[in-house]
Parts: sequence; C-alpha cells; structure tokens
Amino acid sequence: MKRLIILLLSMIFLNSAWAGEEHSEENNSVGPEKGITEFDEHDGFKLSAEAIKNFDLKSLRLKGAGPWEVPNSAILYSGEEINIYRLRDGFYKRIDFVVVSKSASQMKIKSADLKMDDHVVIQGIGFLRTAEIVASGGAPEGHSH
Repeated sequence: MKRLIILLLSMIFLNSAWAGEEHSEENNSVGPEKGITEFDEHDGFKLSAEAIKNFDLKSLRLKGAGPWEVPNSAILYSGEEINIYRLRDGFYKRIDFVVVSKSASQMKIKSADLKMDDHVVIQGIGFLRTAEIVASGGAPEGHSH
C-alpha cells in the first residue's frame, strides 16, 4: 500500500512539475513538456534541469574501485525488483547490484554497471521511477501529461 501511495504521489508531482509549459511544434522533448529530454534503452534517460530541481534529486559520487557504501535511501524497491539509479554523463539508469554487507542505515554494494566517478541517486528515486515509466512509454494514455 505504501508503494502505491508513493507511486501516486510521484505521478501527481511529476505532472505538476511539468504543468504550465506550453506545447509547441518546436518541442522535441521525449517526455511531457521537456521534463524528460532524452531516452535511450542502453544509457537510460535525461531530465531537464527544471525536473531535476523540482524532484530535488541528490546523488553520491562513487570513489575508488568499489564495493561502495550507499545509504539505504538509494535503494528502489519495485515489485520483486531491487535496484539503484546510476547517474552517468547526464543519463539516469536503473541498475542491478549485489549487497556485500549492510547496516541499519547503509549498504555496501557492487555492480558490473557501476564504476568510479559514477553517481548513485540517494534522494528522489520514486520520482525517477515514475519518469522512467513515462519515458519508456509505460504510463497509461492520458496519465502522463
């Protein structure tokens, strides 16, 4: 139930973050009103500076060769899947990881999809999941704008 409420609030926030901008013929964005500026199945998706600000996204830069410690707030629980969002070259991508160890507030993780100087999103992951669904065309017609 908690996940459903978070998803619904994310959808409302996502819609309000993009509200107020006009549609135009020159709008070549991937998502509604320039919130999602680019989508690539391999690299992930890019967000506009306004969407990043509105979603209050925060990330942590990975130092060293790993495994890396990340706060539990970085973990996305979505159905049966457990992922994190990596930020690399402006693209956000949901990736798999392996837990090496964990405490009450942090996890030490490793992943073939992470490297030194990547960023892991530690705040706003619910909004990123919603944006990813919209970017990939997974949002129902009429609910993504």
